[in-house]
Amino acid sequence: MLGTIGIIGDVHAEDTHLEQAITTLNRAGAEVLLCTGDIADGSGSLERCVDMLREFEVITVRGNHDRWVLQNKARHIPKAHFLDQLSPAVIEYLTNLPTSRTVDTSNGKLLLCHGVADHDLQKVWPGTARMPVERSTRLDEIIKDGKYRWMINGHVHYRTVIHFETLTLINAGTLLNRHKPGFSMMNLEEGFISGYEFRENQAPVEVKQIDLEPSPDTKVFENTQHFDGDWDPITLYA
Repeated sequence: MLGTIGIIGDVHAEDTHLEQAITTLNRAGAEVLLCTGDIADGSGSLERCVDMLREFEVITVRGNHDRWVLQNKARHIPKAHFLDQLSPAVIEYLTNLPTSRTVDTSNGKLLLCHGVADHDLQKVWPGTARMPVERSTRLDEIIKDGKYRWMINGHVHYRTVIHFETLTLINAGTLLNRHKPGFSMMNLEEGFISGYEFRENQAPVEVKQIDLEPSPDTKVFENTQHFDGDWDPITLYA
């Protein structure tokens, strides 16, 4: 069973950051690497990103940007890739990505997805002064089912931990330069998660470590219907 898990968020063709993340997580002892998708649409090399995800056997799911490029949708966005510019190998890789994956860990099953399960555009957010509540009936169903102890998603580009009574949701963030790029590693044996950030002309550094179990003063929700808009985010940033 897996106890140390490297977590890579939305890639957006940031091949240099992806290489640094993979190298750092492997050196830190990650037994498996997970990625929340959105490999396409960015200023770096999509081809090189796909090659690395394959080479290092990173367990990856499809994001909405990967779906869009295959469907030729929303190509007006900045730094968009176009289907007729992609190699057959990249098209095959993106086409074959699942929307979600189940991973067995040493502390229960983990659901890896981009949004919420097969809904790649769905956001989850308990609500803060800057961002309104984002509820999810699909996540509520997953929580009620009780199959998963952990869920790792992306899409909102913000590395946070949200505690529910029976499930912990970890947002993997992004490698994208303009969105506080970084990555994380879960250590289930010792019960903590570490956040890493990139440094110019240096190797990425660990900037924060938090317990995976909520503290007595941490807000714990039954499900997303209990989001009340009054939440202090638990972040993995410096």
